[in-house]
Amino acid sequence: MPDRAGEPWFSDLCKLSNDELMRMYNMIEDGRYEFAKNAWYIPVGGDQRCPIMVAKGYRSPDTLAKMAEFQYTAKELEAEFRDFIDAWDFGQITIKDIEQAILKILEDRNIEITERS
Repeated sequence: MPDRAGEPWFSDLCKLSNDELMRMYNMIEDGRYEFAKNAWYIPVGGDQRCPIMVAKGYRSPDTLAKMAEFQYTAKELEAEFRDFIDAWDFGQITIKDIEQAILKILEDRNIEITERS
């Protein structure tokens, strides 16, 4: 992976806690979930969450009340993680880029990831 540490989306990713990064990494490694793009305000049908929503532990809403809360939360997160979300939604970064960035961040924080067998 080219050194992307200076890119704005990478800086946004660095704002996440180790637990949040691991939640996102585990979803990538599991391979059973596909992160959504442009799923910030009206996720329609099934579980459609962007990587930041997954990292933060938010689920897709299943009621009108939860939809309103989801939209409010999404708006706040969208403002905080604008560079990452734009890079993801516009295809400037891939799942592989995210995975490698997470590993670099955790390595820089002295967290070792061991592969599952």
